[in-house]
Amino acid sequence: MSDAIRILTHAVSMVFRDLGATFRATSVGVGMVALSVVILIVVAPASFGTLITQNIELNETVPSIGLVVIAFLLMAVGYLTMVAAWHRFVLLPQDQREGGFTPSAGIVLGYLGRSILLGLLMMLLAIPVFIPVGIIAAATNNLFLSAIAAIPAIAVMIWVFMRLSLILPACTIGHDMKIRESWDATKAISGTIAVLTVILALADFVINQGLALLPTASILGGLITVVVSVFYALISASVLTTLYGIAVQGRQI
Repeated sequence: MSDAIRILTHAVSMVFRDLGATFRATSVGVGMVALSVVILIVVAPASFGTLITQNIELNETVPSIGLVVIAFLLMAVGYLTMVAAWHRFVLLPQDQREGGFTPSAGIVLGYLGRSILLGLLMMLLAIPVFIPVGIIAAATNNLFLSAIAAIPAIAVMIWVFMRLSLILPACTIGHDMKIRESWDATKAISGTIAVLTVILALADFVINQGLALLPTASILGGLITVVVSVFYALISASVLTTLYGIAVQGRQI
């Protein structure tokens, strides 16, 4: 338990102990996310909150749908660039930092490709893992109980994902790691990762329940959701970076 707490604490502290350095390292990606938010507010102010929280009704008309699609594509690239830059900021040795931390297009595309591959693997895993959750949901017809039942399923998914996903920080610093290598590298700390996944699953549940209380139709609610998601993405990236440092580079927490 203590090692998992230390990893999470270290990951969070890396993001927040010097916010200026954090945003300087990830400025290009964060700027893309911010620009996408501005575009969405300008072209669809009445729908901004529901678009961001994905609570938009199927029959709801969204103006300038082309610009909305462009904004979301820009946001996705922004998140990828931000997270990849953060990996590089933490993992690159001092003598390789002169070129800055903003990843090249090749690195971003490589990160995207690996993310898609991991996503497909997680989709395959989700089929057997979430069957019990579906049974509980059908039997109880209670959203809260279903959400509680989903916590262990989410924990399993996060555990497998974290064991496989060291390929993500690796690719940002030029290490062409294979999925099997990631799995093998995390074998010695798999127990620590298991505890860490439970903590992250509970945190994810609490955050989602908190965001669900926000007024989804308001611009303020949408902005809070974006800010929370940015920090959550950076903390998640910090966890992966920390695990890579421990399992591959032999770093101490």
